Amino acid sequence: MSMTSEKVTDPICGMSIDPATAAATIEHDGTTYYFCSQGCADTFVANGYTGAHQAK
Repeated sequence: MSMTSEKVTDPICGMSIDPATAAATIEHDGTTYYFCSQGCADTFVANGYTGAHQAK
């Protein structure tokens, strides 16, 4: 039996990723953000917890 996980979007690069295998996660203001790489997570923090691909 395989378990499927809902995909999430990396807020920096826009990549669709599986939260279970995300390279990095950050919790901010009660929301967990998932990232494809530590570089994207570092950029998210450097940008004041905002991402290029977040809905406006």
